[in-house]
Amino acid sequence: MESLRSGDPRQIGRYRLLGRLGEGGMGQVFLGLSPGGRKVAVKLIRPEYASSPQFRRRFMHEVAAAGRVGGFHTAQVVDADTAAQSPWLVTAFIEGPSLHEAVSTRGPLPAGEVKALAAGLAEGLAAIHDCGLVHRDLKPGNVIMAVDGPRIIDFGIAQVADAGAVTTAGTVVGTFSFMSPEQIRADRAGPAGDVFSLGCVLAFAATGRSPFAAASIPAIAHRVLSEPPQLDGVAGGLRGLIEACLLKNPADRPTPSGVLARLAALGTNTVTTAPTLEEPDRTGTSAGAAAVADLPTESRAPRPGPVQVATPTLRADAELPVPAAGPTSARSAVRRRALVLAAFGVLGTASIPVLALWPRSQPKPPATAVTDLGTVSSMALSPDGKTLATGGVNWVHLWSVATGAMTGAIVNSLFEIAALAYSPDGKTLAGGSPSCVELWDAADGSHLNTLTWVSSTAVAFSPDGTTLAGSGVGGVRLWDAATHRTIATLTDTMTNSIAFSPDGRTLARSGGSALSPGRAGSGIQLINTATRRVTATLTSDPTASVAFSPDGRTLASCGVGGARLWDTATHRTTATVSSDSTSSLAFSPDRKTLAVGGAHSPLRLWDLTTRTPAAVLSNGASSMLAFSRDGATLASIGGYAADQIRLTKPY
Repeated sequence: MESLRSGDPRQIGRYRLLGRLGEGGMGQVFLGLSPGGRKVAVKLIRPEYASSPQFRRRFMHEVAAAGRVGGFHTAQVVDADTAAQSPWLVTAFIEGPSLHEAVSTRGPLPAGEVKALAAGLAEGLAAIHDCGLVHRDLKPGNVIMAVDGPRIIDFGIAQVADAGAVTTAGTVVGTFSFMSPEQIRADRAGPAGDVFSLGCVLAFAATGRSPFAAASIPAIAHRVLSEPPQLDGVAGGLRGLIEACLLKNPADRPTPSGVLARLAALGTNTVTTAPTLEEPDRTGTSAGAAAVADLPTESRAPRPGPVQVATPTLRADAELPVPAAGPTSARSAVRRRALVLAAFGVLGTASIPVLALWPRSQPKPPATAVTDLGTVSSMALSPDGKTLATGGVNWVHLWSVATGAMTGAIVNSLFEIAALAYSPDGKTLAGGSPSCVELWDAADGSHLNTLTWVSSTAVAFSPDGTTLAGSGVGGVRLWDAATHRTIATLTDTMTNSIAFSPDGRTLARSGGSALSPGRAGSGIQLINTATRRVTATLTSDPTASVAFSPDGRTLASCGVGGARLWDTATHRTTATVSSDSTSSLAFSPDRKTLAVGGAHSPLRLWDLTTRTPAAVLSNGASSMLAFSRDGATLASIGGYAADQIRLTKPY
């Protein structure tokens, strides 16, 4: 727990505040004391979010849903004021880590503990469903490992089982790695969807990773929809139980009562105690703070504690110490520096970045610049290079590249922003989600329109700004950027990425998964935007991402086989610049450099004149890349769980 800061309130309602449990872009969670001396967790929403009627409705819904279930299986709601200028919610303070914390700190749980966890969660889901609710976002960060059994928390997107509640048909809500197939398809998700999420949570507890882990959101969605779960290391009756929960057809899954019956047959101890963490000063976790830890796609070692910052502003006035260079290092010869923004996941994966600087030849930031983080799903640089937009679950944050200050925050309903793109004039920001494309005014963040479309996990504007493209599991769709009317659906096969040629006459799309090569839509196709017909298929190999060079003569692609360059006139490969498994790339504006990165490969700059590596900017994962128009800034998302935002000065 952190001490209260000078600007923090000392009391909220009847509750005296003792310290901070967490902070994020949407608000803070405080440890408080009731008038009778009981410890409570106080969740306080920032005024800028409270001004959104949609956000306030969601907060009111969260309070009501948690109150209906009660405290035996959840964090008991003690008090709330949803009409306050800054709404607040008070819940019982539950001692214990989240399941995400427990597994990330000590590793996967033994089979016996996983079975006991399953019993406690199944009992909790049964209680939730008996109240006529569906949770819809069961994940490791929303499970507290209390001494007397697991508690299910965070009812922000819970829904009445037979009604539309906060969201409408065709809207996807939840966290991708733990979504059911019906959620990803934007179908109505009933109680069986929670059982699918339960299977994912149990698989994470047993293996340390999601059973559908992949390097990108489209790939995760594809695996959830079409691939069997990855359950390596899980055996016996526990494996059979998890597999039953993860059946694609909701009707084939067991009910929570059925899960309990299966566990009884396995002889399960139904009490799951909180695992002992390696951090002795962390004696408890509030419901609000634990709910926000987003899940990495693979297990990871214990991470350092958070770097404390006073305000959501990035500092660029100090350089952190750099370890001494080895005998072959050229650290003294290269003094270019990179910026690392580490996003703290608190209150619905909102973020407060921390800025660190290090020489470009030093491939990794100092350990003190990293913490347990919330996942950043997308990012985009404004055309003028002055603003960085970052997206996640329920939010888009806008940052000044020059000062590092947060300049705006957009509340994005109840789903994850998986892709972002600015219009060429910088006036409109488009955000792709699993069920639609949202359009906002880039100047003031006001909502312009919602374009319904299944799984828009990539978005792009044409160079002249007249056309907007969105793609994902449902294929590729084009809209008129001015009228927002649908122009055409170009393909109905799963698409990982899209890119317009500089003249706007060609749209390149890539698709496919390394787990299922040869599926329809796998590879790279070039589509004439006027005739809307495929003019060339460059390869049928699964391809993660594509990008055109500024002159349009070259198309770069990347995937499991590495990064390749294609002549757009002859449609032939001209070079393979990297053999590493890669998932993201970007051309510099002068076409002399190609940045290439991936979930398991370094972030490299390649000299396209010599076709040789020019620099290694980071040894960590880099899931998205974008150069500013002047080439002065390279933005990337990286980290173990796509939880770092880096701004690099590449030259």
